[in-house]
Amino acid sequence: MDSNGKLKMENGKLNNFIPVSEIFYSIQGEGKYVGNPSVFIRVGGCNLTCSGFGEMGCDSFYAVDKRYKNEWKNLSIVDIKKEIEKYLKFSPDLVITGGEPGLYFDRLYPIIKWFKGAITIETNATLSPDFEKFPAFKKVAFAMSVKLSNSNEEYKKRVKTEVINKIAKNAKKSFFKFVINKDLKKEIEDITAGIDLPIYCMPLGASKKELENNAPFVFDFCLKNGYRYSDRIHIRLFGKKRGV
Repeated sequence: MDSNGKLKMENGKLNNFIPVSEIFYSIQGEGKYVGNPSVFIRVGGCNLTCSGFGEMGCDSFYAVDKRYKNEWKNLSIVDIKKEIEKYLKFSPDLVITGGEPGLYFDRLYPIIKWFKGAITIETNATLSPDFEKFPAFKKVAFAMSVKLSNSNEEYKKRVKTEVINKIAKNAKKSFFKFVINKDLKKEIEDITAGIDLPIYCMPLGASKKELENNAPFVFDFCLKNGYRYSDRIHIRLFGKKRGV
């Protein structure tokens, strides 16, 4: 795949496999659909590093850091469907997360088109699907976790206004989900200006202790600014444990 997330040819053939860090059944722990039983597909790879979020840069570092690449499995759409089908008796939501799913939008489309329940794609909103070519993406709730200055990412890499606007225009169930540990109201206002989507704020924290340290500030921040507070249940209950 090239830097724009487009499929590339390998040995004259289109590579349709998706690098997957893990697939598991759990409860959605954050955002708009918190509490919903869900099947999670965590893809491997990301186009950002977010060094401001701690030594590992991400609470799902094993799906981002290429040192863990040997743990990712290259799965076909058939393989992924088989895993999802194990849990359909629970009528779960489908959550595609990462890493950054935007790197594989084209490859993921058959899953989006096939799955009948609610779908959330957790993304940093720097890459957008082609909504005209792949219209089923319009039914998806994109959890746009646009990175703020506390991520230590360069602004022009982390904020893609045209992508944010395109997703907001085409996928009406979408919402913003910001990770904060200090007053970043001005940044949030700049990113969300003119877009009528819910705004959720979550405390920064890759561990239960860090989460609890930041939660009171974020709670008050949401009250003062009319934002929606989102806890991070999986971190609160399980810390850095995978598959939850």
